[in-house]
Amino acid sequence: MLILQSCNDAESPEYFVWAADQNANELYILDPDGDVVKKMTQDELGGAERPHMLWGIPPDPFIYSANTVSGDVTVLDSQSRETVSVVSGVGKLPHAAQPNPARTDYIYVSNIGPQEIDENGNPDQGETISEIVRNETNNGYTWEVTRFLDLKAEPLLADDEQFPSRRPVCAGFTPDGKYKMVTLFNGGLALVDLDEWRVSKAWGKDEIAEHGCGFAESPVEGEIYVTAGDMHSSWLYVFDLSGSEPELVTTHNLSDTGQDSHGAWVDRERNELWVVHRVSDNVTIHPLDTIRDEDHTYDEIEFVGSTPDLITMSPGSDRAFLTLRGPNPAPTIPHDIVGERTGISILDVESRELISLIELGDAEMGDFHGIFIPMEN
Repeated sequence: MLILQSCNDAESPEYFVWAADQNANELYILDPDGDVVKKMTQDELGGAERPHMLWGIPPDPFIYSANTVSGDVTVLDSQSRETVSVVSGVGKLPHAAQPNPARTDYIYVSNIGPQEIDENGNPDQGETISEIVRNETNNGYTWEVTRFLDLKAEPLLADDEQFPSRRPVCAGFTPDGKYKMVTLFNGGLALVDLDEWRVSKAWGKDEIAEHGCGFAESPVEGEIYVTAGDMHSSWLYVFDLSGSEPELVTTHNLSDTGQDSHGAWVDRERNELWVVHRVSDNVTIHPLDTIRDEDHTYDEIEFVGSTPDLITMSPGSDRAFLTLRGPNPAPTIPHDIVGERTGISILDVESRELISLIELGDAEMGDFHGIFIPMEN
């Protein structure tokens, strides 16, 4: 553990940070200083292989880990800190399992694996979205896969030039829970009508760059922010959610400042969006009151750790926690960038200063990616 500045939280923290080492198939529960409170092994995670993303909707107690290699979703209880279910058969290479914030009994899995056809002409479950439904019984909860949406078969995604693939990556939801917005690996974004179970609108790769991942809901009513980027570019998109369907209203090219924009989070105390740039090792900070302006200006934290990936913030937005990829990251980064030492970085949000770099996992083979705090922000 390398400490750059001491942390001064109360002795009894009000929140804990959950972070996954996807190479070791382990999950760490940390206090606000980055000290390990509990480590869950692969067996304790129900045999998870490559736990990639962690997601939940506080105060709902459950956390969902999408396990890319084992092809399942581990359901964790944030209160007991135990695995309560493993949902199998969710699809090919599940990348993210995300509950609908307005309908938390419904969890949607983005299956990023390329679709292949068997000898009988039947497609596998790659390039699909699956729906998991949670049901309450006398003995607790059960989770069941109920249906699949084949994005390759959707008419609005039929243009191969605008949609080189239909591999879903990450998602955001409209406030009423009717629509899921999902980025596509090789560029583009699809709007899925969850009531009608179809793609109702789409933006091609000319409008949304490849490798889109970050979604951040705004405390400003009717906005959501999306990031995308690669080795040489970073993009930020502003969508208006006030109408009947989302509308793309502003596109910002951030490539002069950062490359490979990925994780995104809104500081709700100061109404600022933090965007993490994986290649350039920095964060850009965007005031929400000007984010729709074409001449929108923003600030930068020049270094937040080597190969920062995803971000979350503490309740009250006093600290930011970022996962750092290692020197041998899992083959989930779509380019050749590698990190130096895996773990997490902790930043003071108000001062924008790096508090500490926390070394976790194996120095050579560890690879931290998914991160989540199971408490309302």
